[in-house]
Amino acid sequence: MNWFKKNMWWLRRIVELPIDIAAFSIIAFFLVRLLPGDPVQLSLASRGEGYTHAQYEAQAESMGLGGSIWHQFANFVKGALVGNLGTSTVSGKPVTQEVLSRLPSTIELVTLGLGAALIFALLLGFLYIRSSNRTLRSAIRTYASFATSIPVFVVAVFSIMLFYVILKWLPAPLGRVSSGTLPVVTGFPILDEMLTGNWAQLGETLVLYILPVGSMMLTYTPNLLTQLIGGLDRELAETTTQFQVAAGVGRKWIYISIFRRSLSSVVVVFGLIFGGLIGGAVTVESLFGFGGIGALAVRSVASVDFPALQGFLILSVAFCMFAFFLVDLVNMWLDPRRRPGVANQED
Repeated sequence: MNWFKKNMWWLRRIVELPIDIAAFSIIAFFLVRLLPGDPVQLSLASRGEGYTHAQYEAQAESMGLGGSIWHQFANFVKGALVGNLGTSTVSGKPVTQEVLSRLPSTIELVTLGLGAALIFALLLGFLYIRSSNRTLRSAIRTYASFATSIPVFVVAVFSIMLFYVILKWLPAPLGRVSSGTLPVVTGFPILDEMLTGNWAQLGETLVLYILPVGSMMLTYTPNLLTQLIGGLDRELAETTTQFQVAAGVGRKWIYISIFRRSLSSVVVVFGLIFGGLIGGAVTVESLFGFGGIGALAVRSVASVDFPALQGFLILSVAFCMFAFFLVDLVNMWLDPRRRPGVANQED
């Protein structure tokens, strides 16, 4: 029993995760059906011929949209329990397959962009705390003040104009590779090229990733840096830090301690941005011709593809919730004081 009490801070979240996903899945099912348009009618009209009521009913049944909404909901629940989210009314492919085939490439792009932003923020944070140069510290603070003020698509468009149109240093933003076909092993393009030893194509892909990854890094570093600088300033003034200095603890270990205690808010912001970008990467992917999950969402809305759209929403949110779950665990691991029940235990 004591083991369960000590580990309840993460066990409870494991239990809550599938419940939250199930609740959102129900909301997504009914929300999607509020969209204007009739996917069955659009499908029949695309054939360029008239249709009878019987043909309409047959087509609706084949698309999983026959019967009352409660009948559709019952079928949706039955399918979801075994991992079947229906069939796309546009491509005719299973929705789960369509989403999962596109999701890894989006995850890879977002991970590289935000990973670069995190590394850059940590580097600037180290310079901020290490340097006594007021001009440098002021410059870092000024850069951090740009948080949320410049959207990523503005930085991306400016980067394309500067480095492709004007300077011609980088190739046209027309996809992940300029030639050949991406190998599919894990679904993560760069990792797959490494696993298959396709080094020439890997070089092309890395060059084409420079602009989108650089744009995301420049856009999101200030958000992370703002949280990091605030945490560093706060922890520098803490009695714990002053005690370490007075006790003669090595400077390196003091820096490590300060950074560890300052990273909690950075991890939270990182997780929020990461989760938001998984479903909202359509802007970056569209600008650079990357066919990820964002392209599927746009196509689904334009074609009123109910199954594909609800599958996109459910799987994207499921991944985001899992990411937030990991953020919670990392955050409470970095700072045990944030674990539920710690205050009561201390009392």
